[in-house]
Amino acid sequence: GDLELQAIYSRPLGDLKKMLKQSGYKGSEREVSALQASIVRDVQRDFDKYRKDIKEDIAQAILARYLPESMLIERSVKSDIQVTSAAKLLANKKNFDTVLAREASAPEAGLTASSSGDASSLQISSAATDDDATSVRGRVKF
Repeated sequence: GDLELQAIYSRPLGDLKKMLKQSGYKGSEREVSALQASIVRDVQRDFDKYRKDIKEDIAQAILARYLPESMLIERSVKSDIQVTSAAKLLANKKNFDTVLAREASAPEAGLTASSSGDASSLQISSAATDDDATSVRGRVKF
């Protein structure tokens, strides 16, 4: 349905009209009305432009009431544009090396990515051994 978009700005613009009228600037009322119409058009355009993001935010807020945080994070990672782009970049070694201008990697450190059908994964490991307290290891599936 339609929203009362001008409700956000109606009071300040009404106050402006009132002050202009009291000050004797009656000719400015048309310009204030034009400003109000312009604001409504701009807000409507923003709603249209960001429709997908707004729907996603609303869905996320509703789901947050019913689902645990881990499921929300998993859901958001699957649809995150940056995560998807990073996984594609990591899955293509040539592009990865080109974008990051990486020298030959050390054989003991590893960064692998794979993508097959609906599932993608990223595995990162450091040069440290499992016994070393400074080792870093991670695995992300999405």
